[in-house]
Amino acid sequence: MQRWGLILLGILLIIVGLMYGAIPQKTSYQSITKAFITHYLSGRGIGYMQLDKSPTLYIVNEGEFLPAFSADYLNHGNVLISFLYRTDETTSIDASSDNNVHLVGSAYTVERITLYHQFGQQPVVFSTHEYFQNPNGYYQHNWMVGIALSILGIIFIGLGLFITVRLGKKKKQLDFANTTETALEEAEPVQPGM
Repeated sequence: MQRWGLILLGILLIIVGLMYGAIPQKTSYQSITKAFITHYLSGRGIGYMQLDKSPTLYIVNEGEFLPAFSADYLNHGNVLISFLYRTDETTSIDASSDNNVHLVGSAYTVERITLYHQFGQQPVVFSTHEYFQNPNGYYQHNWMVGIALSILGIIFIGLGLFITVRLGKKKKQLDFANTTETALEEAEPVQPGM
């Protein structure tokens, strides 16, 4: 009974794992509210950003924003910035500038930026195409967890089958032993000289 339980549990884990990986989960954007930028390096349509008093790095794909975003809007750091970013994936960056700023590490992708100018002007909002399509969050598949559950299911099935084969061999060995003993008992002893 135990071996069939392992096999059924394995099948169930495989099904749950594949479903969990295949069905996208809605994930909300993370937000940063009104912070100063310490470093912003820009080139070839990509910006690399680090906020004041924070080691976290962010990547801004400037060409994906509407209206078009560039470092010129930052007014040399005289603006407060708020933004939304994705946490499901990071990009490894290694960027430096002529004034000895070197940003190295994993960077989160920014999807929406709001700039607040010091002189009371209306905030300026920049959003990516993806943000316009999914303003309340984004969908992500959890394939790593799904695959791990499926592999665990395969292990349980293998263990159940191994136990089944192992018990089958022991049963055959016991049957053979019983058959041999019975055959020997049934055979009449031959008496010498008769």
